[in-house]
Amino acid sequence: MSFFEETSRIMFSSSLGKVATKDKYGHDSNEAAVNSRVRLQEVKMKDEYGLEAKFYDKIWGRYDYNADVEFLGKLFREHDCRSVIDVGCGTGNHALRLSRMGYEVTGVDLSSTMLRIARNKDKGGKIRFAQGDMKALDIITPKRERFDAAISLGLVSSHLYTDREVRAFLNSLLKILKKNGLFVLSARNAAKIDDEHLNKLRLDHMISEEKMQLAILAQNSRDLQDPNTIVWRPIYLVKEKGKVDLQAKEHRLRWFEFPKLRKLLIEEGFRINAVYAGPSREKFHEEKHPEMWFIATAK
Repeated sequence: MSFFEETSRIMFSSSLGKVATKDKYGHDSNEAAVNSRVRLQEVKMKDEYGLEAKFYDKIWGRYDYNADVEFLGKLFREHDCRSVIDVGCGTGNHALRLSRMGYEVTGVDLSSTMLRIARNKDKGGKIRFAQGDMKALDIITPKRERFDAAISLGLVSSHLYTDREVRAFLNSLLKILKKNGLFVLSARNAAKIDDEHLNKLRLDHMISEEKMQLAILAQNSRDLQDPNTIVWRPIYLVKEKGKVDLQAKEHRLRWFEFPKLRKLLIEEGFRINAVYAGPSREKFHEEKHPEMWFIATAK
């Protein structure tokens, strides 16, 4: 029996004909699950994305970062940029590529685990990595240092849950950008949230290697207080070194209304030069594209 077949049997067959009990975390439990060495736990870590960091490059690292960096390189040449800060750099996939192109790169992230992985990948030690909150960039970076450009891509902006947090981020960014400094910001388009994919448990990712097997089940739903915020509830099923581990997590990710985000950028001191649907430079249309890329400059 394969790892995934065995685990499916443990997870689902035990609920038939048995009386469920509660473990100390309040989850349903039973004798079969306990005996199988599979444990379901609510992960409470100082590093909220520590678990995701461990598997990040195996799963989300498949994204076409080269297309992004080719697009960024053209922009940077057009604006004569040399120094770049990557806000929400994660495991360094954009930062490393930009550094190899000759740019002076600083990477900032809140996750210590993400940064540790990024530093290990930066074999030449050319990139300066710093841990901290994206809403306090002027505190994280050296005093009086100013950057030619800043990028904040992927789901980084989705962690700014309120307009107040967006303003705090943009205000701190203005303090570290040079006048007319370039800013590339991507955000998810709230008008393209697909309700057909919500409130359904699905298999998001699966990896099967000799030393590690991983399956991620997940359910997405709209936040009750803010319908433009998606609550992502992944369940990580991992087998490593002969042990099976099951961990459940929950993350909130904000999707943005295009007019509101555009207004916030302008009000906080940015001039919007263009809005694309992605690195292809296709013009963004709110009713069509799930992602928006703002190309802006600091006033």
